[in-house]
Amino acid sequence: MKKINFLRSVLGVAAAMLLTLNAAGQVVNGDYKMYDSDRLNPDTIDYVTLKSGGTTMGYYAKPDPVYHPNYTALGTWALTANFTWDWTVAPVMTINKPGVANYATITYTSTGNYGVTVAEHAPAAFGGCVDATPTVMNVTVVNPPSAGFTTVDDTICGDFGAVSVVFAINENVPANWASWAFTIVRVTENINAAGQRIGAALDSSAVAGSDFTLAAKGRAGTTGFGGAQPNYTYTINAATLPVMNSLRTRYRYIALTPTGATGAGIVSAISQKSDYLLGSTVNAYAFTDSQVAFTANPSPVTGPIYHVPNNFNY
Repeated sequence: MKKINFLRSVLGVAAAMLLTLNAAGQVVNGDYKMYDSDRLNPDTIDYVTLKSGGTTMGYYAKPDPVYHPNYTALGTWALTANFTWDWTVAPVMTINKPGVANYATITYTSTGNYGVTVAEHAPAAFGGCVDATPTVMNVTVVNPPSAGFTTVDDTICGDFGAVSVVFAINENVPANWASWAFTIVRVTENINAAGQRIGAALDSSAVAGSDFTLAAKGRAGTTGFGGAQPNYTYTINAATLPVMNSLRTRYRYIALTPTGATGAGIVSAISQKSDYLLGSTVNAYAFTDSQVAFTANPSPVTGPIYHVPNNFNY
């Protein structure tokens, strides 16, 4: 007897409600979304950032709607008792099953491609059947993002014309998932012959359009971003950089950590997602070169010549 007939008597009106609610692919935790509509041959990749010591990610498997009619918001996401879910990952990584039965965590300890499968397993009271076509998920674990200025320091006599400053970002994820949080500020200051600042900075502010927050990251298509997987760039087309106050003038472009991140450096969408199980902690990854400097030097003004005067012994 098919299971749908076996349970038909207990579904009733709840079944129609169930199908409507499950159309959105919901699970008990609303932060989790359906990975791929093709559960057997997905063409989607779940990207994970490898952290020091390994990265642990959590996954829910959507229960069979016939066996679990109360797995809805109205049913308080209740699972029918004694069902289990058999998770595998290849190459082998550590799998834990904390909390609800259809939830598992996997700890990834190295970069590479992984195949994750899960099969729902009915208890003996329901025949002990196991799904013969487990659901498949493709996971790719990548190194953390790295970023830094590739434009080199420069010093000239007189004013700089418009200068392009290039900030290079390396992350091996496709453009449709590549986005980053960081801020670039420009500090303008007069300096003495030894390179020490004279007084307070003349200006210190975020470069227009270069303040990318954890909530509003810069990404492919955002002004200034270019490149392709895995080598992306963010280019600042600077205004002219003139000598100020007739003194040596230094312009420093400095990359800063986004507010709310732990550590110092850049945060990406994938690296932030990979911190999900850490709660409020969002790890930043160190910049390879956090600043570039341009020094505009005023041309020296030659003073008068001094000599022994003609009337010295007159």
